[in-house]
Amino acid sequence: MMKKNILFVLLLMVFLYGVLFSHTIKESKTSWQLLKELVLIPGVSGYEGQVADFIQSRLPQEVKPQKDEMQNLWFTVGSGRPHLVFVAHTDELGFVVEGITPEGLLKVSSRGGFLPQMYEGHAVEIHTKTGIVGGIVAPRPNYFQRNLEISAYTTADIAIYLGVSSQEEVRALGVSNGDSITIRKKIVEFSPELLATRAVDDRAGCAALLEASCRVDWTKIENKTITFAWDVQEETGLFGASHLAVKLDADYVFPVDTFVSSAGPFDSRRFAHLPLGKGAVLRAIDSSNIAPYAQLKKVIAIARANKIPIQLGNTRGGNDGSVFVPHGAVDIPLSWPGTYSHSFIEKIHRADLEALTDLIAALVRDWE
Repeated sequence: MMKKNILFVLLLMVFLYGVLFSHTIKESKTSWQLLKELVLIPGVSGYEGQVADFIQSRLPQEVKPQKDEMQNLWFTVGSGRPHLVFVAHTDELGFVVEGITPEGLLKVSSRGGFLPQMYEGHAVEIHTKTGIVGGIVAPRPNYFQRNLEISAYTTADIAIYLGVSSQEEVRALGVSNGDSITIRKKIVEFSPELLATRAVDDRAGCAALLEASCRVDWTKIENKTITFAWDVQEETGLFGASHLAVKLDADYVFPVDTFVSSAGPFDSRRFAHLPLGKGAVLRAIDSSNIAPYAQLKKVIAIARANKIPIQLGNTRGGNDGSVFVPHGAVDIPLSWPGTYSHSFIEKIHRADLEALTDLIAALVRDWE
């Protein structure tokens, strides 16, 4: 009887603790869970405010975030040298409304490198001041004909239909020049470990950096300075990173972004072939940077000491860290292997994202 009473009291204490204190404890989420939330937040290059707000709301309470007029977000902890900057970009590819035809169709300009023909016939969302308006990228007039010149379809050919037939009706929907446009997103989960969706580039990097920020014990940062940053307008020219590079005076910069892998079934395996599910990636060489061999070895040593799976590879594309180099920083890009980059089905494996998150936390802790 006594044991039952003791058990009852313990269970009651646990219940009361949960009731009294659950509202004060932030829910801890993995980078995989954060990714699924982040990809659905619209953030076309130049319109990243909602993404930055989401990240800021989930930062640990002990850090002091800053945000500039561009919507770059960052925080800095510690003092002295070296200064390590970890950065991921919050923007995604998309369009902006440039005009409305007399027939009520939207004409657009692009934000970032995308194949316009991929949008043809797809549903899109226009993000207005009063809410989301749905639309469809109208197929070209002769879409039913065979042997079309697919490559001839350009951004100038895109016309978005909103279900109305005049400029006045479009205005009545709240749509204006300057509104951003994204594809209507859907997360396709092939398994609990593998998904594909739009904007994995670079919301996966944002998620890894965000979870790592919640894991680090910031009170133990000594004899170095650490900055975590989420920058803007990477897809249109590394503009946010260029702004931060002047401010932050980094010794080492770790841009966290996609490694464009050729692991798809129709890609050549002679270049950039890193398999999904085998760990985080060091982008040794890309179109904008060659990471020094000594620093690559140092990162690999830290990864191995912490039993973090890591891969090394070369790929195309640039990275945010490259604009820090003229200011004296060493650029060491961190990645995960992803396929179908800049498409609606960017694919990522959970193990790679988790390894990347582990690696960021380990570098913060062990880099000297």
